[in-house]
Amino acid sequence: STTPNGFDVVIWALVSKDYDVGKIQDRIGGNLGFSDGSWKNKSVDQKATDIYGVLRSKRFVVLLDDLWKRVDLNQEVCGEMGAGKKIKVECLESKKAWELFQDKVGHETLNSHPDIPNLAKQVAERCGGLPLALITIGRAMACKTTPGEWKYAIEMLKRSALPKMEEEVFPLLKFSYENLPITMKSCLLYCCMYPEDYCIPRKRLTEYWFCEGLLNEFDRISEAQMQGDYIISSLLSACLLERGGEIGGEDCVKMHDVIRDMALWITCELEASENKFFVKTGVQLLEEPDVKAW
Repeated sequence: STTPNGFDVVIWALVSKDYDVGKIQDRIGGNLGFSDGSWKNKSVDQKATDIYGVLRSKRFVVLLDDLWKRVDLNQEVCGEMGAGKKIKVECLESKKAWELFQDKVGHETLNSHPDIPNLAKQVAERCGGLPLALITIGRAMACKTTPGEWKYAIEMLKRSALPKMEEEVFPLLKFSYENLPITMKSCLLYCCMYPEDYCIPRKRLTEYWFCEGLLNEFDRISEAQMQGDYIISSLLSACLLERGGEIGGEDCVKMHDVIRDMALWITCELEASENKFFVKTGVQLLEEPDVKAW
């Protein structure tokens, strides 16, 4: 059977920030049934041969998700995998971008004042067709029902217009962060200390927030858990956290790579005087590190 577009195989491969051809091949191979240990130990050339053997007679599409760098995919990824045809996915054109933004803001908000639709279009235009920015900022504006709030948003986004990739995306996403209450801001920044794509158990995250003094003071941990659940749900609704499935029967959340790097950028560049994090991964720290290590 084929997809509605006539493809025999549709493959979605997560690339992430520091991409590696072998790891991408593993993800593609997993979609094709190559998942045992012996296949993963093969060389890049051997994996390419196996993948080619399955796909050479099929009509297929490979979607590379979460690319960070402006790379020459023809040479660095697609070329090494023997791709015959490359389709570059551009930013959304203005009509599609506006449709996505409207969907995230909601028609109730857009119709709450005659001036808001025009102002909302200006906000959407500042997102430059970037889906992540459109979704995140759209959610942040979903409860803004006065023209003044929208005009303020436009001015804030204008001030953040910078040329480089990170400088274009982070200031846009930072607008959503700035709309959070102070407690939620601290809790969000705390999440950036976890590794990329790490699934964070919700209950444990709330306990860590409580122990770090980020939540209100409660006599019982169950009360802190309720506040933690509320904060997590709010961050999910704002698209600043994502659902991460279950681990050991416990619900998890995770932070998109772009959001995580934005949070690190905020912590290091903008709020360095207020937030100080010291992170050592995988060493099972049981006590405070030596002061020289700070």
